[in-house]
Amino acid sequence: MRIKIFPKNEQAFSKFFIVLTPLLLLLFGITALTKEAYFVFANILPQNNILNSGFLEKLNNHIIYSLILSFLIVFLTVYLLPKTLGRKLLIFPIFFLTSLGVIGLESLDLLLAIIFPENFLFFGNISFTLFFKILMLFAFVGLVILNILAKKEPSLFISSQYLFGASVFYLISLIIYRGDYVVFSDNFFINAMYISTHIYVGYSFVFLSLLHFMITKGINGTLYSKTLGSIGFWGFLFLLPWTNFKFYFGSVLPNWIENISLYLSISLSLPLLAITVNFFRTVASRNDENKIIYGLVSFSFGIFVVSNIFQIVSSLSNIIPILSLTNFEIAIRYGYVFSCLLITVSFIYYLIPKIFGREIKFTRIESMTSFLLKLVVSGTLFSNALIGIISGYSWNAGANAGNPTIYGEGFSLLWSLISTPLTLILFLSLILLLPFFLFFLSVLKAVVNGPITEAETIELTEEELPV
Repeated sequence: MRIKIFPKNEQAFSKFFIVLTPLLLLLFGITALTKEAYFVFANILPQNNILNSGFLEKLNNHIIYSLILSFLIVFLTVYLLPKTLGRKLLIFPIFFLTSLGVIGLESLDLLLAIIFPENFLFFGNISFTLFFKILMLFAFVGLVILNILAKKEPSLFISSQYLFGASVFYLISLIIYRGDYVVFSDNFFINAMYISTHIYVGYSFVFLSLLHFMITKGINGTLYSKTLGSIGFWGFLFLLPWTNFKFYFGSVLPNWIENISLYLSISLSLPLLAITVNFFRTVASRNDENKIIYGLVSFSFGIFVVSNIFQIVSSLSNIIPILSLTNFEIAIRYGYVFSCLLITVSFIYYLIPKIFGREIKFTRIESMTSFLLKLVVSGTLFSNALIGIISGYSWNAGANAGNPTIYGEGFSLLWSLISTPLTLILFLSLILLLPFFLFFLSVLKAVVNGPITEAETIELTEEELPV
């Protein structure tokens, strides 16, 4: 196996992403475990500038919400955009350097966070590099637009639409994100907007791009309806950026934006229904019997649907006051993230024979990886949702009784109720390392010593820039 420093084309560049994906997932697993351990057992673990709950929370946020997300956006753009456009990427050497710049700046933040922890913002951005990230994302989005304009067909495939949307909203989220504001309401507003554009839209669009690719190419299905795909795209595009404001219900945010968020979150049922019908009718036409890949794709879609149902249910007028500012929002956030990571694992399994020309033998290792990922993801999702419900009811009951549960006896009572699911999440974080490690072994075994098979042949055309 050889990965050239300067790849000649998109297919050669994809080898870099395939090899690095399992390592990033392992890094996320280790950081998540450490963060949960310091949150649950903060009193008995050693403390310093790095090993503390606050810093580890920021570090985990950076790895999962910035580093992995930027990595996946670049990865899928490099591989899927040429296939969906039917042509090679224009000025690929500059595209290659820009892609490395996007991932490199996010990686640089990990080092700078240790050197300058006071400049490490809550969602993992370093104030020193934020401006350069914006410039690099401008260049990346510009190159994507240049390649799209060079295509003379009137429409794009659904996967490339989602990828373009993810890139644009990733850039928008960096532009609106800042440090601490003097006015408290500004902090609420910016954090809500950042979560919606960066995490909800970013991870959802990456997932939906992969989903439409995997249910057609990955499991050899026939897309049921491009119209339903377009309804899903435009629906999520206009609705998801507004969905996070409702979780600040009753705060200093204006009532009008909270109400709009409630109504538009309920409206998510329309694009979700379109995507669901398209998914089931498409997979019904499949002729691929790889149960592991199909199982991961189906389960990831189930997690995505549950996350959106949580969004819709939490918008009901008699429920939202209870769930505001609790772990229920974290459950939704993790639902979008985990659905994307699950389908990424299946995508890597699909891609190794295509790119490396090495066959993956699906043995007990791959079956165990799939089973453990499903167990951990579902357990973590519903544990966070349970913590959110318990916290919301306790806070409201304490406030109505005149005994707030944020300190003293009220806090002790609340902790006794949520400590068990928090400990379960810690245990699940420990288990999560095993499937990530098994996935790393699967990829390594297939790439280094897998049986040789026929690699994918890229037949793309060169086109001139439009005049």
